[in-house]
Order: sequence, then C-alpha cells, then structure tokens
Amino acid sequence: MTVLRPLIVALIAAALIIAFTNAPGTFDDYAFIAWAKFLLPPGPFAGYAQLSRVTDLDYPPIGITIMWATIKLGHYFAWPELQSFKLPLVMMTLASPLVAHTRTRAAEHALILLLLIIPFGLILGYTDVTYLPFLLAAFYLAERQIFWAAGLFLALCAFIKWQPIIFAPIFLIAAWRHAPAPKEFFKLAAPTTIFVIAVLLLYNPATVIHVLFTATSDNEFSAQGVNLAWLLSALLECFHLGGLTLQPNGAITLLTTPSPAAAVNIAMTTLRYVFYAVFLAHLVIYALGKKSKAAFLISATACAAAQFTFNTGVHENHFFVTLIAAFAAWQAKALDDFTFAACAAIALLNILFFYGFGDGFNFSNFANIDSTIFLALAEILTYLLILRNQFQTCRDKS
Repeated sequence: MTVLRPLIVALIAAALIIAFTNAPGTFDDYAFIAWAKFLLPPGPFAGYAQLSRVTDLDYPPIGITIMWATIKLGHYFAWPELQSFKLPLVMMTLASPLVAHTRTRAAEHALILLLLIIPFGLILGYTDVTYLPFLLAAFYLAERQIFWAAGLFLALCAFIKWQPIIFAPIFLIAAWRHAPAPKEFFKLAAPTTIFVIAVLLLYNPATVIHVLFTATSDNEFSAQGVNLAWLLSALLECFHLGGLTLQPNGAITLLTTPSPAAAVNIAMTTLRYVFYAVFLAHLVIYALGKKSKAAFLISATACAAAQFTFNTGVHENHFFVTLIAAFAAWQAKALDDFTFAACAAIALLNILFFYGFGDGFNFSNFANIDSTIFLALAEILTYLLILRNQFQTCRDKS
C-alpha cells in the first residue's frame, strides 16, 4: 500500500499534465510570452530595464528571466510558444507535491496540493506555481528554525513573483524571536541580504524598485478579487456613486482611481489604511503571543488573508499565497479542516468564476444578482475564521 499511493498520485499527475498542457490559459499568458521574446536579443539583465521602459512591467526580475529562458529553449527545439511558456509550470507542478510530501510523508497531502494547483498553473497559466516549491520549503525550514535558509527561499519567491513578499515581516519577527541574541539574528539575515543585493545589482536597483512600485500601485478598486473592495464596488455601482451603474445582468464592473466619482477615491484610500492597520495588528498579535510553529503558520496565513480581504488592486489569483500558507498550517495541524477547505474553495472559485477553463462561467448571474457577491461574503467570513484561529493559537504566552 505504501508503494501504491505515491504511484497513484504520480499517474494522476501525469494524466492531468498531459490533458492540460495545451489549455489556452488567460490573455496574460500571451503578454508574458511577448515580454520573454522582447528579452531574446538583449538578454534578461539589460533587457529587464529596457522592458520596464517600454511597458507597464510589474513582474520581478527572476520571474521574467525564467520566462525568457523557457521561450529561448523552446525556440531552440522549435516547440510551440505556449508549451514552452508552460514548461516551468509543469516542472513546479510536479515538484510542489514532492516538497509537500517531505513534510508529513502523507501521499494524500501531495494529491490534495496537486489537485489545488492544477487549475492555477496548467489550466489558466498563472505563474504563481513557479515559486510554490520554494515557498513551501521556506515554511518548512522556518518551522525547523533554519531561518537563514528560509529567508533565502522566501526572497527567491518574491523575485519570481511579488506576492510572497507579504510574508517577509512574519519571517523576520519569527527569526528575531528565536535568535538567542541580536548578533545571531543579523547572522541569520546575512545570506538573504547578500542575495537580495546581488539580484538588485544584476538587474539594476532603480529598475527593480520602479517595477515593484508599479506592481503595488494598481489603480483598480478590486481587480476581480472577491473581497471587501469587490462588495464595495457593487454597493457604489448600485447606488450610482461609483461613476458606473450595475450592468443589466447585475454583473459588477471594475472601478478605477483616480475616478470622477469622489466616493471611489475616498473608499479606496480608506480601505488601504484599514489594510495597513489590520496587517500591523496581525504582526503585533504574533509578536506578543505564543512562540510556536502553529502560531507562526497561522499568523502567516492571517497576514496573507488580510492582504486579500482589505487591500485594493487585488487580482483573482492573489488568494493563492493565502491558500499555500493555509495548506502549510493545515499540514502542521495549526488550521482546522473546515477553514482550510474554505480557503481552497475560495481560491479555486475566484479564478473559475471569471475564467472557467479558459472562457469563464457565463451562467454565473441569476435574477440580476452576481454570484461573486456571495463568494466575496464567504471570503470575508473565512478571513474572520482565520483571525479567530490566530487569536486562539497566539493567546497563551510561552
């Protein structure tokens, strides 16, 4: 039986990968391919700065370099460009369950993770899967208090795609709390600091900082992330305060700022400050609470969930980091089954409601009610469950 379980997982993985490697993905995939082709003549280092000057580039340098390398390899072997682009997604889709399996040696955990990430990576082509094995490794190493290596993996994740940077404060606090003295903390932070400086120098510090600023300056109230901003968009449109009205079928439209409607600008600014306050509160709860693996993992999950729930400019795939933190916490029995299942459902439904298996769910509205409203309410309630879990886990000091 111990041999059969991993074999079953491997066969399911092979079937899914073969089935969905040619899935069309979203329109973003073709923009990424165009970026990668732009880098072919100058190379990734000089080309990254050039690309940032001619496009609204919002992707970190190592993520773009991976795209460049796979497209270049595909051209050499005359592969179709979409298959070339998906090559790292295939590789990391295979690697991630293997990394997860090292944590508990449970084949069912590897299978659950595989089924959760297939829609993100192979079906819709989201590049979040590219950093997944490294993010799992960062969590597992932090659990074992190997913070110098955990920091390196987390920094690598952030340079592949910006979203995992949300975990940096929690990792820093955890390392500080477990370091026997400040001198030891700086020793732990040294490898990550050297790595970050090296990447900045390779790709031009000013360019990387500019791209990061672009990525964090999204002018959309909610970019299809089913969260509090999405609900507020519906309310503003319903009461004709957003400069737009609800569509005839009840579908919510995207509000942007600066907007002619003052209510949109006020709501966006207010919500951002609410996010900053809530995020800081989660850090304080962890810093002053129980020092344990469970407290670290559930606090990381809470920080990511707060970012998705309260921040503006959140996209439909940005719940992915919350899902992965929740998965790590669930593996460590720091998160209950229901809350993890709710996180998984919201992560999958958010991308499927908008994109389905390439073209969205055209039947998602009924009686002029957009079904995403109910999903947004469910997401907010799930955040409250995670918040309760953090309070309970961090409550007792050690």
